[in-house]
This record gives sequence, structure tokens and C-alpha cells, in this order.
Amino acid sequence: MDLVYRLLDDQLVDVDGRRCGRVDDLEFDGGLGDPPRLDAILSGSGLWHGRLPRPLRRAGERIFGTGIAGRDVICVPWNQVDDITSVVCLRAKARELGLLINAIGDRVLRLAPPLTVSESEIHEAAKLLAQAIARA
Repeated sequence: MDLVYRLLDDQLVDVDGRRCGRVDDLEFDGGLGDPPRLDAILSGSGLWHGRLPRPLRRAGERIFGTGIAGRDVICVPWNQVDDITSVVCLRAKARELGLLINAIGDRVLRLAPPLTVSESEIHEAAKLLAQAIARA
């Protein structure tokens, strides 16, 4: 599975050249006895807790999310990949793939001090962010 080592942590860049996330995991498809086929790229903070040492994963789930598709994990179908250079170039805009919210959310997460924001404040910020994106 050299492909996993090659793509993991690569930057995702949309058709407009906008950085919109990283390759956090890969999703493979295939039946028993069939060769695996790359089906999608997974990106989002909900996948990060799985990379932590086992004793820290529960805390990581509270901080980064639990890996809910569409919420803290975005699935980009493999057929949306245009080219692989030093980055993974996508065929569509980040917003069309759901990655715009993912990229903004990741930046907000990196800027926020860990464990100092209440859950209600996070939900309020998410609502305001969604409203701002809808107006953009």
C-alpha cells in the first residue's frame, strides 16, 4: 500500500488553487478476494483522534470530533482527483465538495486554545460560520 504512504497528509487543492484540507485517510472498496480499489479521500478533524496513542484517543475525540461523515469528516470521491503532484489537485471547487467548511473549521480549531471554549460557544460559532458562508 505505497499509495497510502504517498498520499497521507498531502495538501488538497481545489480547481481554483485554494488549499482546502489534507488527506487524512483513504477509503478503499473491494470484495473478499478482489484487489482493493481506492474509492475516496477522507479529510477532516474527526479522523485525527485515530492517530493518537490509544490512551489519548478519548480526549482526542472530545477535542477533534468522532469521525461523523459530513460533520467532521468529508469524503471526496476518487473520481474528483485531477492530478497528484506535490499536492492533490481536485477537479471541483472546495465548496462543491464540502471542503470549504472543513478548511475553515480546521483553521479555527488550530487558532482556538485547547479545552478553553465551551460546547455552547462552539455551536454558536459554527452557526455564525455557516451563516457567513451562506452569504458569501
